[in-house]
Amino acid sequence: MPKRVDHEQRRREIAEALWRVAAVEGLRAVTLRRVAAEAGISMNLVQYYFTTKDEMVRYGLARLTEVASARIQAELAEVLPSRDPKAILRACLVGVLPVDEHSRRLSTVHGAYLTLSITDPEIAALNNRIPHELASRLVPVLTTAQDRGTVHKGLDVRRELDSLLAMVSGLAPGILIGTYTAAEAVELVDYRLDRLFS
Repeated sequence: MPKRVDHEQRRREIAEALWRVAAVEGLRAVTLRRVAAEAGISMNLVQYYFTTKDEMVRYGLARLTEVASARIQAELAEVLPSRDPKAILRACLVGVLPVDEHSRRLSTVHGAYLTLSITDPEIAALNNRIPHELASRLVPVLTTAQDRGTVHKGLDVRRELDSLLAMVSGLAPGILIGTYTAAEAVELVDYRLDRLFS
């Protein structure tokens, strides 16, 4: 009986090979042949799943977003039962930062995609959606805090969230290049949240 192939799992393995190349050499170094070699499979097999480099690169970003989102969801699972808006917001913000080896790798690859976004409008459009979608999902959390009186009622909730996400988006590459340690970046998040929830 022929072996059954999990096609989605194979696509994910190819995406992870792409990430390994991108993390070290950037996305400009990514080719179907280079990723095939990194994955330890034939180029024909890569082409079976992705007919072009662009298709593979776009799938790699979509998959990266899924993995990063799952990481944030895992962080949230620990604090959601508390129904504490500050703890929920903190889990999301810290979840964006490269504070361990796994998240550092994800952030490094995301940085490669951000660089590509400068010259690739389609990749830019995909990247641009991420903070806006996350902010939209967090609006009810901060609105709840306003209703409870733990956040000032006069604040523009959406602007606060946009500024917080912009802050962690800037801190992430800062951690990668050594401008901040992970602990310093988390301290900055806590400082900002303490002021917001004062």
